[in-house]
Amino acid sequence: MKVKRIGLAINAQHINAEDQQIYHGIRDYSREHPEFECVLAPFAADELKATEPAPYHGILAQATSGLVAMAAQLGIPVVDVWFDSKVTVPINCVFPDFAKAGRLVGQHLVHRGFDNFGYVINSQTQSQAMMCNAELIHADALGFEAYIKARGFACGHFMAPKNVTEDAQTWQRWSNSIRQWIREQPKPLGLFVPSDMLCRHIADLAHELELNIPHDLGLVSAQNEPNLCLLAEPLLTSVDLGYRRVGYEAAAMLDRMLSNRQLMKKREILLVELQALHPRHSTDASNAKDPLVASAMRFILDHANRPIGVKDVVKEVATTRRTLERRFRDSLERTVMQAITRCRMERLKRRLSEGSEPIKQLAQDSGFNSVRMLYQTFVREEGMSPSAYRQKRRAVSKPPRAASG
Repeated sequence: MKVKRIGLAINAQHINAEDQQIYHGIRDYSREHPEFECVLAPFAADELKATEPAPYHGILAQATSGLVAMAAQLGIPVVDVWFDSKVTVPINCVFPDFAKAGRLVGQHLVHRGFDNFGYVINSQTQSQAMMCNAELIHADALGFEAYIKARGFACGHFMAPKNVTEDAQTWQRWSNSIRQWIREQPKPLGLFVPSDMLCRHIADLAHELELNIPHDLGLVSAQNEPNLCLLAEPLLTSVDLGYRRVGYEAAAMLDRMLSNRQLMKKREILLVELQALHPRHSTDASNAKDPLVASAMRFILDHANRPIGVKDVVKEVATTRRTLERRFRDSLERTVMQAITRCRMERLKRRLSEGSEPIKQLAQDSGFNSVRMLYQTFVREEGMSPSAYRQKRRAVSKPPRAASG
């Protein structure tokens, strides 16, 4: 077995979820293909200059111009996994489908009932621009803003500094300006902030701005960093861009290039399918212009984990059942019971995807009267059992196994 020594010129330190997931995906591939031997190479460009013969057969990289140029001189194939690199020489690449991520976020917020929208990005970060408005980087892709406008809504935007934490003054200017911008936006506002850190900061400002999340401000991020999305309230809805799959597919692409040198003569860009959008507390609402419906929805969202019924909602908002049902149909195009069921299902699906609690426990915590009722409702709404749904979500989150032979 001829070993292929691969340099990993990626940030493998424990800094953010994206880098870690890329690294995990590459390791997944190397475990399945023992001849594909991966070693960390954070200074690969310098090693290529100083070492003879070249220490690597191929390189998986968050590419830089210097690394690509040196590898090209030595005839060493490189696969880039960093969309925001400044490399202009055409090389093979594997990236998440950023534009599709933006459309998915738009769809999510529209379905939540928002009719005011915006996004907050750094225009110099190409991946964020591709998700929200590719025209900012002179690219051709339909992301979040295009989806929103195609459905007849306006879409505001705020451009953040390249590095908001560069120094105290930059951070303070950013904090002051984003406060003012959010105050000026019509409410309720569905806001897409691809950076988890900036999204968390905006969530932290909500109380100061006298905004209720998610009823006045719905937030979606796009890195799914656990420390930022899951360890503080409100939990942030976020897109899993599939970076583990990116790492796996990049390794597979490089392996093909090494096996067939002809592949190096033709550029290949692979866009990896997204893993999922994880709805959490920051968008766990159905906003409605009708104040009676909005009040009822707040009660439903706050109590859907209990066995409430339509009569409980009617009592809370002090109206008649007939009036409430009519106004739900006019505003949300669903009955009150359908709204209760939808809230329960969204919470249940999130917990099935993210946790490992027994179904019996989930039934008790999700507002269903029994495990049987949970199963019947889930099969009716999703076309599969809760167990099958959990297995499907776990399978999607893992990179594909290579075919044998």
